[in-house]
Amino acid sequence: MDELYKDFCDPTDEFKTEPRYFCYELATELINTAKQANSKDWYQDENTIKGILLLLFTWNFAARKTKELNFDKVRQVLKKCKRELKELESYDIKNIDSDIEEKIKSVFKSFKDLMGQTGASKALSLLNPKLFVMWDTKIRRYLKRNYPKYFKGIGNGEKAENYLIFLFGIKNIIQDYSKEIKGKLSGDAIVAKKIDEYHYVKIIMNK
Repeated sequence: MDELYKDFCDPTDEFKTEPRYFCYELATELINTAKQANSKDWYQDENTIKGILLLLFTWNFAARKTKELNFDKVRQVLKKCKRELKELESYDIKNIDSDIEEKIKSVFKSFKDLMGQTGASKALSLLNPKLFVMWDTKIRRYLKRNYPKYFKGIGNGEKAENYLIFLFGIKNIIQDYSKEIKGKLSGDAIVAKKIDEYHYVKIIMNK
């Protein structure tokens, strides 16, 4: 029986040993700068676009769609999805429900069309780390093989419906493994982000 979540631990220290960790920090700082300078329209701020490009150029650099990205393309998808992204700001992974399913699918599809399914999850997580969780091919394969109860139907993330199944699976994992997960994190930890980091440490870094 797989023990991934039963053995949950705070992944912060091990995640920071990833050489690209500082790039995520810098991307996050750019997003925070945008929010401080342009709180009413930070999705269109130049620093928000820079943050997304920095993250994808370092953490999703091998993808063909990443190589095609530029400022104008990212600005356009942010403009297109701004209303829905704003509406989703008040949600996190623990309280997603059927009321926001269509909004999640809509923004994921728009970002996926531009950035691919892995790049979309990374960009959306950067914008709202409380709600959106990153994934990649290896993580998808591992989870659907070892945890079909939660992740059956995620495929390779080709459709927005696959990502929605993934998010609800993560929500249910957090509920079912509440003692193991929440008990190992500080009170101010962003649970969705820590789940992502834990997946990366255990599944990708194999630590």
